[in-house]
Order: sequence, then structure tokens, then C-alpha cells
Amino acid sequence: MGTKNFNSATDLITLTRASGGTALRKISYGNELVTNGTFDTDISGWESSHGASTQEFDNGTIKLGHTGYNQWSRQVISNLVVGNTYQVKFSVTNDTQGGGGGSIVGMWENNADASYIERFFYTRGAVETYTFYFTAIATTSQIRLYKGGNTGATNFDNVSVKEVLFDQADGTLQLFNHGNNEPRIEYDATGAVKGLLIEEARTNLITNSNTVSWVDVRITTTLNAGVSPDGTSNATKVVPQVNQTNTYSYTNLQSNGSGVKSSTSIYLASAGYGFATVCSYTHTASRNTAVVDLSNGTITANYDAGPYTDTFTVEPAGNNFYRVTVTHENRSNLILGVSDTGTYTPGENFGFNDTMTTDGVSGILRYGLQHEVGAFPSSYIPTTGSTATRAADVATIPRSSFGHHNEASTWVVEFTPTFPSVDTNQSVLSRYGSGYDLHIWSTHANTMTANFMNSASSPNFPITANQTSKIAVVIKHGEYLSVCVDGGSVSQNSVLSNTTVHSPTVQGWANVDYKLGGDQLGHIKSIKYYPRRLTNTQLQELTT
Repeated sequence: MGTKNFNSATDLITLTRASGGTALRKISYGNELVTNGTFDTDISGWESSHGASTQEFDNGTIKLGHTGYNQWSRQVISNLVVGNTYQVKFSVTNDTQGGGGGSIVGMWENNADASYIERFFYTRGAVETYTFYFTAIATTSQIRLYKGGNTGATNFDNVSVKEVLFDQADGTLQLFNHGNNEPRIEYDATGAVKGLLIEEARTNLITNSNTVSWVDVRITTTLNAGVSPDGTSNATKVVPQVNQTNTYSYTNLQSNGSGVKSSTSIYLASAGYGFATVCSYTHTASRNTAVVDLSNGTITANYDAGPYTDTFTVEPAGNNFYRVTVTHENRSNLILGVSDTGTYTPGENFGFNDTMTTDGVSGILRYGLQHEVGAFPSSYIPTTGSTATRAADVATIPRSSFGHHNEASTWVVEFTPTFPSVDTNQSVLSRYGSGYDLHIWSTHANTMTANFMNSASSPNFPITANQTSKIAVVIKHGEYLSVCVDGGSVSQNSVLSNTTVHSPTVQGWANVDYKLGGDQLGHIKSIKYYPRRLTNTQLQELTT
């Protein structure tokens, strides 16, 4: 049969996730699909739902004066590819509409009002640029501009529809929110691919993740003052007021009590000052503080006042941002400050530099607050008005899609576990019928093992959070299980001699698919399958 190369998660893997999900992704865009979305000289190409009198050209924009609900201007968009993702951008340059009706821009499948594919509600009365995404369900659809309201007018400009292109060489790293069931191939901040992201379900308990109701003490904030990790200008600038000390912002968290680990994370970048102070706090416990250098993502000071031990971590997030996380228990507040030094002196208010001289201009940028139950942070879950849950990723490989060999086979998997330092199941690859035929998984902190037919198990081997490992597993059916990890020695265990009971031809094994990951695995970078037993030397070479 020869070698089959699959370079995309969608070529071979079936992934389901009943929600969106973010990941740092290389993103670029296809050609413009809107005709005359800039309205430089006229509004040609746009059709009014109720006569030409309700739309007009107005100084380089299209001005809508619809006086009734469910009236709109539209344009048919062609050459869409079913299943592909598209970006819609538009600007509202003036808006005097009254109450009533819908302030909407969206994509519709046809003229029926109920045939919408995706709708975006823009802010009535605001002058802003907006972005949203949709997945094509037909090769031709229509974009509609709604004014809403019974009075007034709305001016639109720079209306754009472009296909989102993933993983292109010229792509720009950004925190991208993928649609339902869309696999997430994630990159690190240097542009190196990390692999297919597989996570458990998590909930962001912050109801407005990027417009949090912070209490700002001698702090001035400016919304939409910087480009965030998602590539849009929606980061908030945080500036200490002139010649003030003890300046800080804080927000309330949902305390989950003693013994329950939670992780609170926020994206931070320098906007004049090079250090940020992050403090977890309750009124009944001392404050634990970390100082983060926003030039390189290092923690320059870490003070643990007890009685609870908090863990601070920093991860590069692209666009000069760092994601700072504190994992804690029984905390009810997160406090954020600005510093001009990377030092900390116990006794300072909230751990901030109380003596710095502020100029009223320099500060930091903040974006995307997340508070979730869990001993480590998961990917960012945006929220607008209520908590939101990201569903679990379920990835499978149909056994029928490759040349599977029942008698002897070799699997080689390169993966990066997110957080194996807790006692929890963390599966890399498994095939389950009336029992496990093959299972590579973690059952205890910092260790993994491989099982075959619920009988033969390889010795436990160590793994480290966020460190890439390579494992090769050989199955010689009814004889032995061999395992090699990171180029080390090859271990071999005998398996059940009763090959009839565990034959792949009985108990429905022939119809069982392989499952990738489980629970909070992390990333799978590559999978190789050989329908034969490779030599020990080959196993070591492939995992080195």
C-alpha cells in the first residue's frame, strides 16, 4: 500500500466539540468577496429590501434610513466553499437610530428572514469597527445590513467578507476563536507548531471576560486602546494617575472554597511600564503576589504570605502579550497593579511599588480575564454577558481509513501533556471495545503507561507538563507489547495467550475507531502508524 502522509488534522481525524474554542493560530485571509464595500463613489452592488429610497450614498458610506423593522440592504456573496470559515468586518461611522428593531449585520442563506447563518448585534449609537465569523453552508449566501429602530439613520463603511486561511506560511499569529467541531492546530508565540489541541470541558466564570467590572483605584483606563492577542484593537490600557502611589485595580472572583483549585488568568502587555504585579487575595487570608517582567515573561519576585500556596505561571501569548495565571484555592479577589521595578518588598500595599513616580501616560495593556475551576489554565473562553463553557474535544481516527494490520503494528505519537502533575486520567491514544485493546494513558502524577487487552502493561515512564515526549508502542497480537519512550531502552511485556477471546475479528473490534487524547491532554503534534513490528533500533530512532 505504501506510505500515506496526512499533514492536516482534517485529513484523517474526526473532531467534535459542541462549542467554539480558542487557540493561538497562524491566520491569513483570502480575496475580498464583497463588491463595493468601501462606497468610495456610490452604493452600486447593494439592494434595498424596500425600495431605493431607504438607502443612499452619503460621503463615502452607505446610509440606511429604513423606518420599519426587518428592513435591510443586502448583497449576494458567491464562490463560498461549504464548511470553510469566513471573516466579516464592517464599520459603523454614524448611528442615530431610535429604539425598536434589530441592529444587526449578518449572513443569510436566502431571502427568507429565518434563513440566517450568523447574526452579529452591533452597539446601537456607537461608532466602531466590528468583526465576526461564519461557516459557509452553501456556495452562495447574502450579507445584510440592518439599521434597526423606527427613527434615525445608520452609516456603514468598509464592509468586507474574506475566507479565513489557516496555517499558511505568511499567516499572522493571533488568538483565534474556532467554530463548533473545528480542530485547533495551535502554535507557540515563536510560530512553531505545537499540534492538535485537545482539552476537557471548562467554564469561564467571568461574565464579561474583556470588559470586566474592575474597581480602579487611582487608575485611568481606556477601552480599545491597543491590539490584543486576537489581532483586534480591544485591549484596555491601564494607567496610574499622575504622581499617585498605591495605584491598583481589583475584581471579585467566585471563591470555590478550601480544597478546590481554581485558575485565574489574564493577558498583559507593556504600554510604557515594564512590570505588572498580580495578587490573589481574600479578606480572610493573606495576599500572595508575583511581579512579572513584561519584556521577557519572567517572574522577578514571588511572595507567598500563606496560609494557601498559590502558583503563578507566565506563557507568551503573541503580539507582545503574556498570559499570567495564578492557581489558587479559597480566593475571592484578583488585584492587578503597575510597577517600574521588578522587585517586591513585603508590606507594600497589595505588593505594588508604592514609591514609583507616575506620568499619567505610561501603563500596561490588559485583555481577557478567565476564572475557572481546575489546577491549571485551559484555553481562553471569551464571554459577553454570562458565563460560558467550552465543550470537550473528542478526536477519533476511523480504523477503516488506513491500512490497519491486526497481527502486528507500531504506533509512534509525539505529544505535549498540559498538566500531568495531578492524579487524573490523561489519555494519548486508545481503542476501546468490550475492554481496552490499546491504551496509552496517565493514571498517576507525572507518569504514563501503555496497556494492551487489559492485561499487558508497560512500566510507568515519567512525563513533564508542557514538555514534548515521543512514545512508540508495538503490538504483536497474542504475544507481546513493547514500548520505547524518548529514545530510551525498549521494554517488552507478554500478553494474554488466549488470542481467540481477544481477537480483533470478534467482539466488534473491527468497527472500533481509535480515540486521540482524553480529558486534558494538551497537544498531539504527530501520529505515525506502521502495519508491522518495527525493530528496537527503529523505535529508538523514531522517538529520539
